[in-house]
Amino acid sequence: MAEAFDEELYDLWANLPSEILSLIQTYITREKDYNILRFICKSWRCIFVLHRQSPFPIDRFGLRSPLLMSSQGSRYNFFHPLHHTYYMQFPELSDEKIVYSKDGWLLVKSGIVHMEDKQIFFFNPLTKMRIDLPDLTYYHRFAKFSFSGLPTSNDYVVVGIASTLWVEIGVIKFGMDNWQVDEISLEERYSYHVSSNPVFMDGCCYCLDVNGKVGIFDPNDVINSWKIVGNTLWRPRWSRDSLFQNFMVESDEALLAIFLTNDGRVYVYKLDQLKFDWIKVEDLDEKVIYLSNASSWVEKGIISKNKIYFPLLYDDKALVFYSLNTRRYHSNGYDFSRNNFYDMKYLPHSSWIKIM
Repeated sequence: MAEAFDEELYDLWANLPSEILSLIQTYITREKDYNILRFICKSWRCIFVLHRQSPFPIDRFGLRSPLLMSSQGSRYNFFHPLHHTYYMQFPELSDEKIVYSKDGWLLVKSGIVHMEDKQIFFFNPLTKMRIDLPDLTYYHRFAKFSFSGLPTSNDYVVVGIASTLWVEIGVIKFGMDNWQVDEISLEERYSYHVSSNPVFMDGCCYCLDVNGKVGIFDPNDVINSWKIVGNTLWRPRWSRDSLFQNFMVESDEALLAIFLTNDGRVYVYKLDQLKFDWIKVEDLDEKVIYLSNASSWVEKGIISKNKIYFPLLYDDKALVFYSLNTRRYHSNGYDFSRNNFYDMKYLPHSSWIKIM
């Protein structure tokens, strides 16, 4: 007699998190076994995708996991948190620089010659779709960029920011023919080294500088809305614990600042939205932070929790994360634990991307 169908057990298997299914795939070596897994249920079939169904091979390993994208000319490396590495050619991006990434789209700036106008455009690496924006003139040297929504919508906003003795902010919206650029005089020090991309939240943009100050502006009224808030977290100094890099991300309608020192120490702070003071954070709960120079964000972890992924590689191929539980650096699949990143490779020209 046939065994009775156990619906409760079926649901347990059908609802396995995609990260667990991605981990299962790392042990599959035969295409026959791979195809068998595709017929377990509909949800598994969405994860275990046939190679010929997509020109983008990394979707076999779970589209819900962010990938760190790093360039070598027209060849791009895609590093998966669970160790999968792919190499793909994008001739469309051979002389370009990725300046931001969001919702599966890249914001790309062309040209390396300083005294020339720069093309800037959206690019989707999965569909190869390109959407051009008005050129940036050569004297607009924005250091960091961000955009608010899907480039295929009619309500996206793109911002760029730079600061030396003054702050320069550029804004472009759907349907505009030219960038709107405003210059703001500084009444207090605001560093040129803004190493974090602007963060959109509640209709405003938030920009972190190296000292922990935050510039805030409304893209619809830059001049009248600009202000600087936040207490100074870091003062420049030449020492082992001097600042190496800092980042800012939005998490549950709050802003988090992450500071990485030259000797590998990591500090996380949360901005009090009422007092505009930074509060030290010791635990991320169930969240994971993904950081890079071109894009950073926070997600709820499934397998990985309370971790921060930096654009760091161990042995030139494995992504490195910092655990807030151990206060040390680790990598999936490698049995090592370090309190610094001295022998690891930092990828300055990289971007996290989530293939949608």
